[in-house]
Formats: sequence, C-alpha cells, structure tokens
Amino acid sequence: MMAILFGGLLGLSFGCCEDNIIDIFKSSSDKALSGVYKGDQAKADKVVKKAWVYMKRAHLHSQTMGVISIAFSLLVAWLNFPARAQLGISLLSGLGSLGYGVFWLLSGFMAPGMGSTGAAKESVALIAQASGGAFFVAGVTLFGLIVYKMFIKSAAK
Repeated sequence: MMAILFGGLLGLSFGCCEDNIIDIFKSSSDKALSGVYKGDQAKADKVVKKAWVYMKRAHLHSQTMGVISIAFSLLVAWLNFPARAQLGISLLSGLGSLGYGVFWLLSGFMAPGMGSTGAAKESVALIAQASGGAFFVAGVTLFGLIVYKMFIKSAAK
C-alpha cells in the first residue's frame, strides 16, 4: 500500500506542481552549467527533460509494482501457504515496489546537478538492485510455491 500511496502522491504532485518540479531541475542544472555541462545549455536542457521522464517512471513503477505486490500477498494467503512464506513474499515484494520507485525519484532529482542521467542512476544503483532483486525473488518464490503445490504436492497424494 505504501508504494501505491507514494506513486499516487507523485501523480498528484505532478498535477499541482509540475512547473515547480521542472524549475527545481532547471535551477540545479543552471548551478552546474559552467562546471558540469561546460556551458552547453542544450545538454543541460536534455538532462532536465530526461529527469522529468524519471519522475513519471517513479510514479508508474511505484503504483504498478505496488498493485502486483498486493496481488502476490493475496495470492500467497489465499493459497494457504505457510506464514513464513506469506510474510516473506509480502515484505520482499512490498519493499521492492517502494524502493524501485524511490530509485527513479532520486535519479530524477540528482541528474540535472550531476550532468547526466546515467551518473545519477549509477550513484543510487544499489537501491535499484536491492529493491528490484527483492521484488524478483518474491515473484520467483511465489511461482515456485505455486508449481510445488500444483504439481509436486498434488502428485504425491
């Protein structure tokens, strides 16, 4: 739910404050114009534009992965898997969905001042790796438990 709320708040902030967010990006790139961009305004504008794309990615990834996380949690509970599996899948997918949105948000805000979206992503790559990995492990674990329950456990009866 936190990831969905986070993504929703981002979406609402876009509706009311898009110009302010872009102004923050432009201000950050202006401060770095002479040093980082070597006076190249076109390059700075390109990074600002891409930073805005990253904000939208933060919004979309948080909400989508949050919904998937809830689906994982409901499915693992509905199929009556052990409490540990339920807790593990719910925690991993929930933290993963929130963390991945935060990764895109941080990358977007950092990029204009760093002069590169690639550098911004690299600087917070561990967040993406940990959260994406947690989400992936939750999905693979759930899939494995479903396969086990459907084919292995039922065949043993």
